[in-house]
Amino acid sequence: MCRKKTIVLCLAVSSFLSTQVVAQEVDRAIELKKHTPKGIYVLNEDSDEQSAATAYATGMTTSPAYENVIDGHAIYLPLAQILPSVTTWGQFNWNWTYLDTLVQVAVANNKKFSIEMGVGYQSGSTYLQSLPMGFESACGTDCAALFDVWTVGGPSGRCISAFVPFPWNKNVREMWQAAARALSEHLHQTGVYDSLTMLHVPGLSIYDEELRLPTGFPAPPTGSTAVCPDGRTAIPAVADDASVSRWEDLGYSDTAVITGFGKIAHAFANVFPDPFLALSLLNPGTIGLDFPNLTGTDPVGYVASQLVKKVTDIAPGRVQLQSDDLDTNFVLQEVIDYASDYSTFIGWQTNKRDGSGAACNGLPCVDLGTTGTPYFDIIQEGAQNSGRYLEVWSHDVVSYPNSFATTKADGYFPSR
Repeated sequence: MCRKKTIVLCLAVSSFLSTQVVAQEVDRAIELKKHTPKGIYVLNEDSDEQSAATAYATGMTTSPAYENVIDGHAIYLPLAQILPSVTTWGQFNWNWTYLDTLVQVAVANNKKFSIEMGVGYQSGSTYLQSLPMGFESACGTDCAALFDVWTVGGPSGRCISAFVPFPWNKNVREMWQAAARALSEHLHQTGVYDSLTMLHVPGLSIYDEELRLPTGFPAPPTGSTAVCPDGRTAIPAVADDASVSRWEDLGYSDTAVITGFGKIAHAFANVFPDPFLALSLLNPGTIGLDFPNLTGTDPVGYVASQLVKKVTDIAPGRVQLQSDDLDTNFVLQEVIDYASDYSTFIGWQTNKRDGSGAACNGLPCVDLGTTGTPYFDIIQEGAQNSGRYLEVWSHDVVSYPNSFATTKADGYFPSR
């Protein structure tokens, strides 16, 4: 309270402090706007079998769609690309060469970028290289397990072998927490932090950034004789690897997943106080495809919903939900529902069912660039379902210039 004799001075101090608070709030708003993802971002290939030199389609950066419509790069960052090997757990020697190369493509073309960390997609026998060399012996036997899973992307389904590090394991969380700190420091040191808009929280996926664990679905078709990269036949390996008994042996529980992932998210939120945190949901369908259901009593989507709640509690106002399966006739309703429930922003990613790029309702896309033509309809579907951010494949940026031109002309996914 101001005393009578000092009321003028007291009011002056109060006014000064109020001005400081307002200035801080303005500065904070400016920082958040600078790091807000918006518009259309182009993806590099999500496999760590790809080099940085082959991460994008030939001719992408000189294509009219890239020059005139693309706002940023969504950079897939496979774990083994930044952590080639581990000898002693806790002593992580990060290698940022792959990341720096892709970031420089973005910033040299005046584009923003986001980062999507994961174990990385392995289509063949090189699956053993998806974890850093020495990871298992240094981390311990309970850190990660190998799963055979069926993937439906590309011209036909196939079996892949993939390692899944477990977020309920203390050492695994320690690795992701160390990665968050090291990544933040590196982006500041190289002067590109201000171009970063968003990070997908890592640590809970089969091979990419989607929030999911192997459940046996999707499954190989009945009668399939496909052989997985690790030499086992897809039937019964895919189902056996995701069985209830195996998950119980591995220490899975809903609580363990939600708590462990929350700690990883908290680490990223702390060292990245300005960029958005992204969560990509896998379509759970009517039977649940995203997480094991050991008791049989979880409602479909329960774990995913709790993960979204956990992260929005950690970083309110700067969380984006998205699905990676946008099509001409499909958006994941859970994204829309959870975004409403937990007050998040919405983004989308086009599907990759055509191998190198998107398919349109199960058919090859065409590029007339008008309403009612397949590739443009994918983009329009995302925009009309509350999307303010869209990720597309580099192949499509080169192949569908008319669709991107119409997108810009119609005001869909406006740039920053």
